[in-house]
Amino acid sequence: MVILAAVDRKGAIGKNNGLIYRIPEDMKNFRRLTTGNVVVLGRKTLESFPEGKPLPNRLNVVLSSRYENTEGYDNLLVARGALELFTLLEQHSQGKTVYLCGGESVYKAFCGACDGAILTEIDAETEDADAFFPRLLPEDGWQVVETTEWETSVSGLRYRFVTLKKEA
Repeated sequence: MVILAAVDRKGAIGKNNGLIYRIPEDMKNFRRLTTGNVVVLGRKTLESFPEGKPLPNRLNVVLSSRYENTEGYDNLLVARGALELFTLLEQHSQGKTVYLCGGESVYKAFCGACDGAILTEIDAETEDADAFFPRLLPEDGWQVVETTEWETSVSGLRYRFVTLKKEA
């Protein structure tokens, strides 16, 4: 699995089940990477999507012990726990990249099962966050392999993409 996350300087990723920062270029990159692949996310993250619907043109695997609303969606599976998640991924992800897409509890639970990460680093910080991304530390095997130059979004925020790999 590959982690996808947009984080500010303090690791903030969200507030009140929504994103703190809106960077259209990041959203475009997210769509480019995940379309045709598999996204793994928590129930609250799914519910934060427009109308609470799964993302189109990719398989959405929701981690939840309570989510039931799969009727009418052929691109949505629900995993009740880690064992079921990995079973579903084994059955449904052949030839596809699996992206871990949040939220906070999903990142914390499954970062250790990932071998790569693509982070959008945002050159800002807020005191107004209630969800944070766990740090990917060198002592845990994480190494930066690529960093783009800082760019300024049409939204006015500076951002860059950082790719990390986890050494076995």
